[in-house]
Amino acid sequence: MELHEYNTYCNPLSIPELPRGKDGNHDMDWTGESQKDYRSISDPSVLYFEGKWYLYPSYGILWESEDFVNWHHIPATPYEAPGYSPAPMVHNGKVWLAVHSRPMFVADSPRGPFTEVGKLVRPDGTEFTVMDPALLKDDDGRIYLYWADFADNGKGKRVIGTMGAELDPDHPNHLITEPKFLFGFESEHAWERFGANNQNTEMGWCEGQWMIKKNGRYYLIYSGNGTQFETYAQGVYYSDEGPLSGFVYQKNNPLTRHVHGLVSGAGHGCVAEGPNDTLWTFYTMRMGVNHVFERRIGMDRIYINEDGELYCKGITDTPQYGPGEKLEGTVGLLPLTFQLRARVKASSMKEGREGFYALEQNLNTWWQPEDTDPLPQLTVKLAADYRVSASRVIWQDTGLKYDGGVLPGPIQYKIELSSDEKEWTTVLDCSDNTTDLTIDYRTFPSCKGNLARLTILGAPRGIRPGVISFSVFGKREL
Repeated sequence: MELHEYNTYCNPLSIPELPRGKDGNHDMDWTGESQKDYRSISDPSVLYFEGKWYLYPSYGILWESEDFVNWHHIPATPYEAPGYSPAPMVHNGKVWLAVHSRPMFVADSPRGPFTEVGKLVRPDGTEFTVMDPALLKDDDGRIYLYWADFADNGKGKRVIGTMGAELDPDHPNHLITEPKFLFGFESEHAWERFGANNQNTEMGWCEGQWMIKKNGRYYLIYSGNGTQFETYAQGVYYSDEGPLSGFVYQKNNPLTRHVHGLVSGAGHGCVAEGPNDTLWTFYTMRMGVNHVFERRIGMDRIYINEDGELYCKGITDTPQYGPGEKLEGTVGLLPLTFQLRARVKASSMKEGREGFYALEQNLNTWWQPEDTDPLPQLTVKLAADYRVSASRVIWQDTGLKYDGGVLPGPIQYKIELSSDEKEWTTVLDCSDNTTDLTIDYRTFPSCKGNLARLTILGAPRGIRPGVISFSVFGKREL
C-alpha cells in the first residue's frame, strides 16, 4: 500500500480554522512592542466520548475526530472562547469543564452548549478560581481537581507546584477537602528551571497539570519552565498510594522535551487513550513570531516501561502512522528540502525574506513573495532522485488584521515534481482548497523527481501568504 492509503499525521498538527490569539499586549509592556494580530492554539485537552475524540485547547473550542488524526472544527456554541486550559471530564452523564481563572461549566455533550455552574468553592464556602486545572474521575466514582499554585514546599520555601483536592460528586465545583500541596518546583530538576537555557536556578514555572490513572497507578503530568521557551517540557510524578498523596518523581523525566527545529517547547498538554489501547500525549509547542505566546500543538505516542513509568520515544516532525494503522515502526519518509540554501529559486522575494528561509527548520523565518508577484513560485533542487509521497506547508498569515476586515481563510496552491525542469507532474492540486490550514500536511501517490515546485494560486482578500516551511517527504530512488 502507498502512504496515502494509510492514516498518517505530521507535527506540528494540521488543525483547521485556528482561532485568534487573545493574549494582550501587556505581556510585552517592557519592550513597548505594538500588538499584532495572530492565531494560536495551545494547552490541549483531549476527551474520548462515545466513539469520538474531542480536542479542547486554549483560545477556542472545539475540534472533533473519529480517527484521532483528522480534526474537524465544531463552530461556536454559546461558550466559544474558554480562555486558557479547558479541562473536560465526563461525570453523571454530563461533560464538566474546568477552566483557568474561570468558573466551572457543564454541558449535556462534549459539543455543548456549556452553561456556567459557578466558581469553585472551598469547604469553608470561599469562592476562588485556579490556574491550569485538571480533573480526574477515579474508578470508584470519586472526582478530583488538580491545579498550579504557590505554596510552602515543606522546606521553608514558597514555590509554584501542584495542588489537589477532592470534589463533591453531586456539586463538582465544590471542594470537600482542603487544597493539598502535592509537589513543586525543584531546582535539582534542571529542566524545570526558568529560561531558554534553564539558567535560573531559583525559579521555575510548574504548570499545565494533567492526571490519568492506568493499571492502578496515578500519573500526574505537569510542565515547566515557561511556554515561551524552547526548553518547555512535560514531566511526571506518580503515586501508588492514592490520588492526593504519595507522589514520586519518576526516573524517566522529562517525558517530552525538544529544544530545536520546527517542533520545540513540547510542554503543557495531556495524555489521552487512543485506539487499540494506545497512549498519546498532546502538547503545546512554541512559535512566537507575532506574540511571545503564539503557539501550535503536536502529539506523539507514549508508553509505560517495565518500571511502570511513562516514556516517549521522541518528539517527531516527520510523517507518522496514526493509531490503528500501524502500531509500531516508522513511516520512513524524510524531509528532502531542509537547508538547501544554494538550491532554491523564488519568483520574487521581499528583502530579508529570501526563498531559502522556507527551507530552514525555524518557525520564526519565512519566504515572503513581493506583493506584485502574480503567481509566486518556489522551486527547490533536491540534488538526487527521490520517491516523494507527502508534503507539509506552514503558512504565515502576512497582512492579517481582524479589526480591519483582513481575515484568515483557505490558501490555494499546487505542488509539482520534475526530473529535468521541463516536464512537471502535479502531485498535489489544492487549487480548489476550501480548508483553512496554517499547517497543511498532505499525502499523495508517490512520484519520482529531483525538483519540487510550490505555486501559490490564491488566498483570502488582503492576505499575502508567506511560507515558513516548505517540505516534501520521501525516500531515495535507487
